[in-house]
Amino acid sequence: MGNGTIKLRIMHSSQKTTPAPRWLAIRLPQLPLDLHTRGQSSTEGLAKPQLVERDEVAEQHALQRLAAWCYQYSNQVCIPGDRNGLFLEAGASERLFGRPEHLSKRLQQELRQLGYHAVTGSAPTPEAAWLAAREDLHITDPAQVRRQLGPLPLDHLHLDNAQQATMQGMGFRQLRDLLRLPHRALTRRFGPALPDYLDRVLGVLPDPRALYLPPETFSSQLELPAEIHSCQALLFPLSRLLEELCGVLRGGDTAVQSLLIELGHEDHEGSLLELGLQSPTQDTGRLMTVLGERLERLKLPQAVREIRLEAPTLLKFNAGQHSLFQNTPAEQRQDIEHLAERLQARLGNESVTGLTGVEDHRPEYSWRTRALGERPDCIALTHRPTWLLPNPRRCAIENYEILAGPERIESGWWDGRDCRRDYFVVRDLYGSTLWAFREYKPRRGWYLHGIFA
Repeated sequence: MGNGTIKLRIMHSSQKTTPAPRWLAIRLPQLPLDLHTRGQSSTEGLAKPQLVERDEVAEQHALQRLAAWCYQYSNQVCIPGDRNGLFLEAGASERLFGRPEHLSKRLQQELRQLGYHAVTGSAPTPEAAWLAAREDLHITDPAQVRRQLGPLPLDHLHLDNAQQATMQGMGFRQLRDLLRLPHRALTRRFGPALPDYLDRVLGVLPDPRALYLPPETFSSQLELPAEIHSCQALLFPLSRLLEELCGVLRGGDTAVQSLLIELGHEDHEGSLLELGLQSPTQDTGRLMTVLGERLERLKLPQAVREIRLEAPTLLKFNAGQHSLFQNTPAEQRQDIEHLAERLQARLGNESVTGLTGVEDHRPEYSWRTRALGERPDCIALTHRPTWLLPNPRRCAIENYEILAGPERIESGWWDGRDCRRDYFVVRDLYGSTLWAFREYKPRRGWYLHGIFA
């Protein structure tokens, strides 16, 4: 080699390269109409044409909810503010959700299920992605932005109508016509805003975006295009609201344990539904099951014109671990919880309760009902049965074999229900183990009171 110098560059496998930004744009060209019609299924048709005033405030609220919903696919979500759509950075999520073109199809399908029509595209810059979305383009290489977007007509650019008219009058027809001119000529003819915009499209200038931060609560309202008269017909619009909610929950890694649903009527006080669960969830199917049971008990005073869904508290979600055959104690408990939720929704909270202990020596007064969400407070007494008869039943002790006892209970003088008893564990002629007592006060005799399992 002589006196030459050899330079070696050693790349370590531990060095990680930051993936290049890949922005995905979601355009919502029919957002004003979608907000009016998303309360009905595609198989339904409007009874007649209607003239509805555009609600730009409702559009902004919808964009905020959808931005929170998009958090399940990216933690960098932006609301442009001057157009109906969203930006999300999809490059960092590629390992989870695939290439942006695959994620785009998934987003379009899921947004359609929520009642929104969307077109999507991706590119290395937000503004280029916005232009690409209109043509369903997915540009991976920054060097290809100029070539692939160059044929776009000028009315596709995000420019005001006056600028576009001026350019048309000067003979410009496509984006590439503008890109051929030097910056100085563009600035002289159209001002500095246009070359800055083109540089942000091409990635020559940075295009910082304010990232959206999801709120700590959820609220959504759905105005129905036509009155709904039956409870079962409410399931479709409510399913869209719940799908939207659960997407927000997945994005924020949160869950809900209670929901408030208000059904608005024309000239009657709204009907309020309160859904309570035994444990937090972000599962749409579970919420729909409980809601379906609850709606079967509901009687509507009038037709429903609008629906409001609120989740006032979003809880941290703990997914837990599941076995293949779902036979762990935790999973068995979940099955019981889900059954209790359905029973409460069908029968009412007051009809499905738990039990808890009360500090009283008298067995019939040593327990009370409790709400299922209340923690039980019981002390296990192995010498006492877990099942008591509704009322003690007289018996002849000579028909039973005494196995253990007596246990003396003498109490209740302070509340006028005093008693004095001796309890025994006995066995009947059929081999069943029972709990019997001999009462001295207030009335003498032998009584059966409990059954051992």
